[in-house]
Amino acid sequence: MRIGLLQEGEIMPGVSVAQRYNEMIAEVGRADELGFYSWGTSEQHFSPPRFTVSAPEVLYAAIARETKNIKLRIMCSVLLKWNHPILVAERLATLDIVSNGRAEIATARSNNLTTLGAFGVDPSETRAQWEDGLAVLIKAMSDETLEHDGPVWKIPARQIVPQPLQRPHPPIWVSASSVDTHRMAGEKGIGVLTFENYFGFDYLQTCIDAYREGRQAGTSVARARNDQMGLYVATAFCAETREEARRVARDVALGYFKFILDLYVPLGKRSSYEYLDEKMTRLLDNEGNLDFLVNETPSVMIGTPDDFIRRLDDLKNRGVDEVLLRVDGVPHADIMRSYDLIGREVIPHFRDVRLQAAQ
Repeated sequence: MRIGLLQEGEIMPGVSVAQRYNEMIAEVGRADELGFYSWGTSEQHFSPPRFTVSAPEVLYAAIARETKNIKLRIMCSVLLKWNHPILVAERLATLDIVSNGRAEIATARSNNLTTLGAFGVDPSETRAQWEDGLAVLIKAMSDETLEHDGPVWKIPARQIVPQPLQRPHPPIWVSASSVDTHRMAGEKGIGVLTFENYFGFDYLQTCIDAYREGRQAGTSVARARNDQMGLYVATAFCAETREEARRVARDVALGYFKFILDLYVPLGKRSSYEYLDEKMTRLLDNEGNLDFLVNETPSVMIGTPDDFIRRLDDLKNRGVDEVLLRVDGVPHADIMRSYDLIGREVIPHFRDVRLQAAQ
Protein backbone atom coordinates (compact mmCIF):
# COMPACT_ATOMS: atom_id res chain seq x y z
CA MET A 1 0.00 0.00 0.00
CA ARG A 2 1.45 3.33 -1.10
CA ILE A 3 0.40 6.55 0.61
CA GLY A 4 0.22 9.72 -1.45
CA LEU A 5 -1.26 13.19 -1.14
CA LEU A 6 -3.63 15.30 -3.19
CA GLN A 7 -4.14 18.97 -2.38
CA GLU A 8 -6.15 21.69 -4.05
CA GLY A 9 -4.89 24.88 -2.45
CA GLU A 10 -7.97 25.40 -0.30
CA ILE A 11 -7.73 28.75 1.42
CA MET A 12 -9.08 29.67 4.84
CA PRO A 13 -10.29 33.14 5.90
CA GLY A 14 -7.37 35.52 6.15
CA VAL A 15 -5.07 33.38 3.99
CA SER A 16 -4.20 34.56 0.48
CA VAL A 17 -3.73 32.27 -2.51
CA ALA A 18 -0.07 33.31 -2.63
CA GLN A 19 0.43 32.33 1.03
CA ARG A 20 -1.33 29.00 0.49
CA TYR A 21 0.86 28.17 -2.51
CA ASN A 22 4.00 28.79 -0.47
CA GLU A 23 2.59 26.70 2.38
CA MET A 24 1.93 23.83 -0.06
CA ILE A 25 5.51 23.98 -1.34
CA ALA A 26 6.73 23.60 2.24
CA GLU A 27 4.23 20.81 2.91
CA VAL A 28 5.36 18.79 -0.11
CA GLY A 29 8.98 19.24 0.95
CA ARG A 30 8.14 17.75 4.35
CA ALA A 31 6.11 14.94 2.76
CA ASP A 32 9.13 14.08 0.60
CA GLU A 33 11.31 13.80 3.72
CA LEU A 34 8.73 11.60 5.45
CA GLY A 35 8.48 9.05 2.64
CA PHE A 36 5.08 9.80 1.09
CA TYR A 37 4.96 8.18 -2.35
CA SER A 38 3.27 10.85 -4.46
CA TRP A 39 1.84 14.34 -4.41
CA GLY A 40 -0.43 16.16 -6.79
CA THR A 41 -3.17 18.67 -7.29
CA SER A 42 -6.11 18.81 -9.63
CA GLU A 43 -6.74 21.34 -12.37
CA GLN A 44 -9.67 23.42 -11.16
CA HIS A 45 -11.24 26.64 -12.37
CA PHE A 46 -13.72 29.17 -10.94
CA SER A 47 -14.18 27.41 -7.58
CA PRO A 48 -12.49 29.33 -4.76
CA PRO A 49 -11.96 29.05 -1.86
CA ARG A 50 -12.00 25.24 -1.97
CA PHE A 51 -9.98 24.95 -5.22
CA THR A 52 -7.37 27.52 -6.27
CA VAL A 53 -4.93 25.64 -8.53
CA SER A 54 -5.79 26.36 -12.16
CA ALA A 55 -2.26 26.00 -13.59
CA PRO A 56 -0.80 22.97 -11.80
CA GLU A 57 2.18 22.54 -14.15
CA VAL A 58 3.63 25.89 -13.06
CA LEU A 59 3.32 25.05 -9.37
CA TYR A 60 4.85 21.62 -9.94
CA ALA A 61 7.97 23.14 -11.48
CA ALA A 62 8.65 25.01 -8.23
CA ILE A 63 8.00 21.89 -6.17
CA ALA A 64 10.24 19.74 -8.37
CA ARG A 65 13.24 21.83 -7.29
CA GLU A 66 12.37 21.49 -3.59
CA THR A 67 11.98 17.69 -3.56
CA LYS A 68 14.03 14.62 -4.45
CA ASN A 69 11.99 11.41 -4.35
CA ILE A 70 8.25 12.02 -4.22
CA LYS A 71 6.37 11.37 -7.48
CA LEU A 72 4.74 14.49 -8.94
CA ARG A 73 1.45 13.45 -10.46
CA ILE A 74 -0.95 15.89 -12.10
CA MET A 75 -4.37 14.84 -10.74
CA CYS A 76 -5.96 15.60 -13.06
CA SER A 77 -5.41 17.25 -16.42
CA VAL A 78 -8.80 17.76 -18.04
CA LEU A 79 -8.47 16.38 -21.58
CA LEU A 80 -11.17 18.48 -23.18
CA LYS A 81 -11.05 21.06 -25.94
CA TRP A 82 -9.60 23.88 -23.84
CA ASN A 83 -6.54 21.68 -23.05
CA HIS A 84 -4.94 20.68 -26.34
CA PRO A 85 -3.27 17.29 -25.73
CA ILE A 86 -0.07 18.46 -27.47
CA LEU A 87 0.29 21.24 -24.88
CA VAL A 88 -0.44 18.77 -22.08
CA ALA A 89 2.27 16.45 -23.44
CA GLU A 90 4.83 19.24 -23.78
CA ARG A 91 4.24 20.50 -20.25
CA LEU A 92 4.39 17.00 -18.77
CA ALA A 93 7.64 16.24 -20.59
CA THR A 94 9.12 19.47 -19.22
CA LEU A 95 8.06 18.50 -15.70
CA ASP A 96 9.59 15.06 -16.18
CA ILE A 97 12.90 16.68 -17.14
CA VAL A 98 13.08 19.20 -14.30
CA SER A 99 12.01 16.55 -11.74
CA ASN A 100 14.56 14.02 -13.03
CA GLY A 101 11.94 11.51 -14.16
CA ARG A 102 9.34 11.82 -11.38
CA ALA A 103 6.38 13.10 -13.41
CA GLU A 104 3.09 11.23 -13.81
CA ILE A 105 -0.25 12.32 -15.21
CA ALA A 106 -3.84 11.53 -14.41
CA THR A 107 -6.48 12.65 -16.88
CA ALA A 108 -10.14 13.52 -16.50
CA ARG A 109 -13.22 14.57 -18.44
CA SER A 110 -14.53 16.98 -15.75
CA ASN A 111 -17.56 16.71 -13.47
CA ASN A 112 -18.08 20.46 -13.03
CA LEU A 113 -20.88 22.08 -15.01
CA THR A 114 -19.58 25.56 -14.14
CA THR A 115 -16.24 24.78 -15.74
CA LEU A 116 -17.76 23.03 -18.75
CA GLY A 117 -20.09 25.96 -19.34
CA ALA A 118 -17.30 28.55 -19.15
CA PHE A 119 -15.20 26.69 -21.74
CA GLY A 120 -18.18 25.86 -23.97
CA VAL A 121 -18.08 22.06 -23.65
CA ASP A 122 -21.29 20.00 -23.85
CA PRO A 123 -21.27 17.38 -21.03
CA SER A 124 -22.50 14.75 -23.51
CA GLU A 125 -19.30 15.19 -25.54
CA THR A 126 -16.74 14.85 -22.74
CA ARG A 127 -16.12 11.11 -23.08
CA ALA A 128 -15.35 11.33 -26.81
CA GLN A 129 -13.07 14.32 -26.28
CA TRP A 130 -11.23 12.59 -23.44
CA GLU A 131 -10.71 9.37 -25.44
CA ASP A 132 -9.33 11.15 -28.50
CA GLY A 133 -7.22 13.46 -26.34
CA LEU A 134 -5.73 10.44 -24.56
CA ALA A 135 -4.78 8.87 -27.89
CA VAL A 136 -2.99 12.08 -28.94
CA LEU A 137 -1.27 12.41 -25.55
CA ILE A 138 0.19 8.90 -25.77
CA LYS A 139 1.44 9.46 -29.32
CA ALA A 140 2.91 12.88 -28.48
CA MET A 141 4.95 11.44 -25.61
CA SER A 142 6.02 8.25 -27.40
CA ASP A 143 6.38 8.70 -31.17
CA GLU A 144 9.29 10.33 -32.93
CA THR A 145 6.73 12.11 -35.11
CA LEU A 146 3.15 12.75 -34.03
CA GLU A 147 0.37 12.36 -36.57
CA HIS A 148 -3.29 11.88 -35.71
CA ASP A 149 -6.62 11.74 -37.53
CA GLY A 150 -9.29 11.25 -34.90
CA PRO A 151 -12.92 12.25 -34.35
CA VAL A 152 -11.89 15.34 -32.36
CA TRP A 153 -8.27 16.14 -33.17
CA LYS A 154 -6.77 16.35 -36.69
CA ILE A 155 -2.99 16.79 -36.46
CA PRO A 156 -0.53 16.70 -39.37
CA ALA A 157 2.92 15.16 -38.87
CA ARG A 158 4.85 17.16 -36.28
CA GLN A 159 7.86 16.57 -34.05
CA ILE A 160 7.09 17.24 -30.39
CA VAL A 161 9.75 18.88 -28.21
CA PRO A 162 10.72 18.11 -25.51
CA GLN A 163 10.24 14.41 -24.94
CA PRO A 164 9.95 12.99 -21.40
CA LEU A 165 12.84 11.23 -19.69
CA GLN A 166 10.66 8.21 -18.86
CA ARG A 167 10.23 6.02 -21.92
CA PRO A 168 8.04 5.20 -23.65
CA HIS A 169 6.11 7.72 -21.50
CA PRO A 170 5.41 8.59 -17.85
CA PRO A 171 2.68 6.62 -16.06
CA ILE A 172 -0.84 7.56 -17.16
CA TRP A 173 -3.98 7.42 -15.01
CA VAL A 174 -7.61 8.45 -15.35
CA SER A 175 -9.93 9.69 -12.63
CA ALA A 176 -13.15 7.69 -12.45
CA SER A 177 -16.36 7.67 -10.49
CA SER A 178 -18.45 5.34 -12.68
CA VAL A 179 -18.12 1.57 -12.94
CA ASP A 180 -17.90 1.88 -16.73
CA THR A 181 -14.89 4.20 -16.58
CA HIS A 182 -13.09 1.86 -14.17
CA ARG A 183 -13.61 -1.01 -16.62
CA MET A 184 -12.50 1.15 -19.55
CA ALA A 185 -9.31 2.14 -17.72
CA GLY A 186 -8.44 -1.51 -17.22
CA GLU A 187 -9.06 -2.22 -20.89
CA LYS A 188 -6.83 0.66 -21.97
CA GLY A 189 -3.96 -0.38 -19.72
CA ILE A 190 -3.88 2.82 -17.68
CA GLY A 191 -4.10 3.33 -13.94
CA VAL A 192 -7.36 4.40 -12.35
CA LEU A 193 -7.95 6.87 -9.52
CA THR A 194 -11.37 6.36 -8.02
CA PHE A 195 -12.61 9.84 -7.11
CA GLU A 196 -15.32 11.15 -4.77
CA ASN A 197 -16.30 7.65 -3.74
CA TYR A 198 -19.01 8.64 -1.27
CA PHE A 199 -21.25 5.82 -2.48
CA GLY A 200 -19.89 3.31 0.04
CA PHE A 201 -17.54 0.36 0.30
CA ASP A 202 -19.74 -2.00 -1.72
CA TYR A 203 -19.70 0.45 -4.63
CA LEU A 204 -15.93 0.82 -4.28
CA GLN A 205 -15.56 -2.96 -4.51
CA THR A 206 -17.72 -3.02 -7.63
CA CYS A 207 -15.40 -0.43 -9.19
CA ILE A 208 -12.31 -2.43 -8.20
CA ASP A 209 -13.78 -5.60 -9.69
CA ALA A 210 -14.69 -3.78 -12.91
CA TYR A 211 -11.12 -2.48 -13.23
CA ARG A 212 -9.74 -6.00 -12.77
CA GLU A 213 -12.15 -7.33 -15.39
CA GLY A 214 -11.06 -4.65 -17.81
CA ARG A 215 -7.40 -5.49 -17.31
CA GLN A 216 -8.09 -9.11 -18.17
CA ALA A 217 -10.22 -8.37 -21.21
CA GLY A 218 -8.63 -5.33 -22.79
CA THR A 219 -5.86 -4.50 -25.19
CA SER A 220 -3.64 -1.72 -23.87
CA VAL A 221 -3.52 1.60 -25.71
CA ALA A 222 -0.80 2.83 -23.36
CA ARG A 223 2.76 2.09 -24.48
CA ALA A 224 3.70 1.47 -20.85
CA ARG A 225 0.96 -0.39 -18.97
CA ASN A 226 -0.06 0.96 -15.58
CA ASP A 227 -2.15 -1.62 -13.73
CA GLN A 228 -2.51 0.29 -10.48
CA MET A 229 -5.65 1.39 -8.67
CA GLY A 230 -5.62 4.44 -6.45
CA LEU A 231 -8.31 5.76 -4.11
CA TYR A 232 -8.79 9.47 -3.54
CA VAL A 233 -9.78 10.25 0.05
CA ALA A 234 -11.50 13.61 -0.24
CA THR A 235 -10.95 14.57 3.41
CA ALA A 236 -8.19 13.08 5.55
CA PHE A 237 -6.73 14.13 8.86
CA CYS A 238 -4.65 12.25 11.40
CA ALA A 239 -4.24 13.28 15.05
CA GLU A 240 -3.26 11.71 18.36
CA THR A 241 -6.92 11.26 19.33
CA ARG A 242 -10.14 10.83 17.37
CA GLU A 243 -11.64 13.81 19.18
CA GLU A 244 -8.80 16.09 18.07
CA ALA A 245 -8.92 14.79 14.50
CA ARG A 246 -12.64 15.46 14.26
CA ARG A 247 -12.34 18.87 15.88
CA VAL A 248 -9.82 20.03 13.28
CA ALA A 249 -11.31 18.37 10.19
CA ARG A 250 -15.09 18.50 10.82
CA ASP A 251 -15.79 21.71 8.93
CA VAL A 252 -13.69 20.86 5.88
CA ALA A 253 -15.14 17.32 5.68
CA LEU A 254 -18.75 18.53 5.80
CA GLY A 255 -18.05 21.51 3.53
CA TYR A 256 -16.40 19.38 0.86
CA PHE A 257 -19.26 16.86 1.02
CA LYS A 258 -21.78 19.70 0.55
CA PHE A 259 -19.77 20.87 -2.48
CA ILE A 260 -19.96 17.36 -3.98
CA LEU A 261 -23.70 17.17 -3.41
CA ASP A 262 -24.18 20.53 -5.12
CA LEU A 263 -22.03 19.29 -8.00
CA TYR A 264 -23.52 15.83 -8.47
CA VAL A 265 -27.24 16.50 -8.09
CA PRO A 266 -27.54 18.59 -11.30
CA LEU A 267 -24.81 16.64 -13.09
CA GLY A 268 -26.71 13.39 -12.58
CA LYS A 269 -29.48 14.76 -14.79
CA ARG A 270 -27.11 15.11 -17.78
CA SER A 271 -26.38 12.61 -20.52
CA SER A 272 -23.50 10.18 -19.73
CA TYR A 273 -23.61 11.03 -16.01
CA GLU A 274 -26.93 9.34 -15.18
CA TYR A 275 -25.23 6.77 -12.92
CA LEU A 276 -24.87 9.53 -10.31
CA ASP A 277 -28.56 10.34 -10.07
CA GLU A 278 -29.79 7.05 -8.61
CA LYS A 279 -27.23 7.15 -5.80
CA MET A 280 -27.86 10.64 -4.50
CA THR A 281 -30.80 9.99 -2.14
CA ARG A 282 -28.69 8.24 0.51
CA LEU A 283 -26.06 10.95 0.36
CA LEU A 284 -28.62 13.76 0.63
CA ASP A 285 -30.18 12.02 3.64
CA ASN A 286 -26.79 12.15 5.39
CA GLU A 287 -25.74 15.71 4.65
CA GLY A 288 -24.12 17.01 7.84
CA ASN A 289 -23.59 13.49 9.28
CA LEU A 290 -19.86 13.17 10.01
CA ASP A 291 -20.28 9.68 11.51
CA PHE A 292 -21.75 8.49 8.21
CA LEU A 293 -18.86 9.97 6.23
CA VAL A 294 -16.16 8.50 8.47
CA ASN A 295 -17.68 5.05 8.93
CA GLU A 296 -19.69 4.37 5.77
CA THR A 297 -17.66 5.91 2.94
CA PRO A 298 -14.11 5.41 1.64
CA SER A 299 -13.88 9.16 0.94
CA VAL A 300 -13.29 10.37 4.51
CA MET A 301 -10.47 9.19 6.76
CA ILE A 302 -10.33 11.11 10.03
CA GLY A 303 -8.82 9.56 13.14
CA THR A 304 -5.70 8.26 14.85
CA PRO A 305 -2.73 6.46 13.28
CA ASP A 306 -4.29 3.15 14.33
CA ASP A 307 -7.55 4.13 12.60
CA PHE A 308 -5.58 4.93 9.43
CA ILE A 309 -3.72 1.61 9.53
CA ARG A 310 -6.94 -0.39 9.94
CA ARG A 311 -8.66 1.43 7.08
CA LEU A 312 -5.62 1.18 4.79
CA ASP A 313 -5.20 -2.53 5.53
CA ASP A 314 -8.84 -3.08 4.56
CA LEU A 315 -8.41 -1.10 1.35
CA LYS A 316 -5.25 -3.00 0.47
CA ASN A 317 -7.06 -6.32 0.94
CA ARG A 318 -9.82 -5.08 -1.39
CA GLY A 319 -7.31 -4.41 -4.16
CA VAL A 320 -6.37 -0.73 -3.74
CA ASP A 321 -2.68 -0.10 -4.49
CA GLU A 322 -2.40 3.52 -3.42
CA VAL A 323 -4.40 5.91 -1.26
CA LEU A 324 -4.29 9.66 -1.91
CA LEU A 325 -5.05 11.73 1.17
CA ARG A 326 -6.50 15.22 0.78
CA VAL A 327 -5.17 16.98 3.87
CA ASP A 328 -6.25 20.50 3.01
CA GLY A 329 -8.54 23.27 4.16
CA VAL A 330 -7.13 23.39 7.70
CA PRO A 331 -4.29 25.54 9.11
CA HIS A 332 -0.80 24.93 7.74
CA ALA A 333 0.55 23.95 11.17
CA ASP A 334 -2.16 21.29 11.53
CA ILE A 335 -1.37 19.90 8.07
CA MET A 336 2.31 19.59 8.99
CA ARG A 337 1.46 17.84 12.27
CA SER A 338 -0.83 15.41 10.45
CA TYR A 339 1.87 14.66 7.87
CA ASP A 340 4.42 14.04 10.62
CA LEU A 341 2.10 11.63 12.43
CA ILE A 342 1.32 9.68 9.24
CA GLY A 343 4.99 9.67 8.29
CA ARG A 344 6.16 8.42 11.69
CA GLU A 345 3.43 5.90 12.52
CA VAL A 346 1.47 4.90 9.41
CA ILE A 347 3.91 4.78 6.49
CA PRO A 348 6.45 2.62 8.44
CA HIS A 349 3.73 0.03 9.12
CA PHE A 350 3.31 -0.66 5.41
CA ARG A 351 7.03 -0.46 4.74
CA ASP A 352 7.62 -3.08 7.45
CA VAL A 353 4.87 -5.30 6.01
CA ARG A 354 6.62 -5.24 2.62
CA LEU A 355 9.94 -6.12 4.22
CA GLN A 356 8.40 -9.02 6.11
CA ALA A 357 6.75 -10.33 2.93
CA ALA A 358 10.12 -10.26 1.13
CA GLN A 359 11.89 -12.28 3.82
